[in-house]
Amino acid sequence: MPVTITFDLEDNRRSDAQEERFVWMSHRFLDFVEERGIRATVFIVGEIARSHGALVRRVADAGHEVGLHGLRHVTLGEVGPSRLLEELREGRELVEQIIQGPVRGFRAPIFSLTPSTAWAVGQIGEAGFAYSSSVLPATNPLHGWPGAPSRPFRWENGLIEFPCPVGGLGRVQIPFLGGIYMRYVPLTVARRFLRALGEGAVPWSYSHPYDVDTQEPFSVMPHAGWLVSRILHTRRAATLPRLQAIIDAGGSHGRPLGEIAEHLDGVELPRVASTS
Repeated sequence: MPVTITFDLEDNRRSDAQEERFVWMSHRFLDFVEERGIRATVFIVGEIARSHGALVRRVADAGHEVGLHGLRHVTLGEVGPSRLLEELREGRELVEQIIQGPVRGFRAPIFSLTPSTAWAVGQIGEAGFAYSSSVLPATNPLHGWPGAPSRPFRWENGLIEFPCPVGGLGRVQIPFLGGIYMRYVPLTVARRFLRALGEGAVPWSYSHPYDVDTQEPFSVMPHAGWLVSRILHTRRAATLPRLQAIIDAGGSHGRPLGEIAEHLDGVELPRVASTS
């Protein structure tokens, strides 16, 4: 089962006083996928398009799909319903101006599309996105939507949702193809979870600049306490080798999410109503 490779291009510094390392690490990730002929889906924070246009252009010029990861790297709840639509439009316009092409996909920072922020579904669609990749269909220490479908579905406004792939037993489900989970879940278990996704699933991995940064000094990250930050700081050297192993386990790498969404335009998918 081919695994689509995605990357969240974000700046996780707490202040400008910290060293700006996300640019180097993004280039490290891009080098990795491009050496393997992989076209990834890269969700970019709009403010980074404003401040680091050359990095964003590299992503597009290499043939990767570019999506939006919010205007700012803050949760949907922090943005709020009165500002989200404006920020989505501004962020999308910033990125499209740099890449000179359309941005069709959106991923909420920290998978913050949850029952408490379901009001955002309508605004994501109204902002012109064709698909979202914002729901983690499980209980999670940060954000999750337990009970949400685990396979692609459509919201009532027609927006396609690609839920984060999860695996596990019963109520204990984890996003085994991404971030810290990808680094820690034994490969034999990850292969089993991958096979268990079954027909109709769209498996995708996710990582961030800090996931490949083996030399970054420890600091408490925004939106995370000391313990979570410490966990996120460990085993980073395993990220790229494990990503390669996941690609091998799936038989190859999958297509960018935008291409899969285009294929699903004419396919009947389960309809899910958001609640407000």
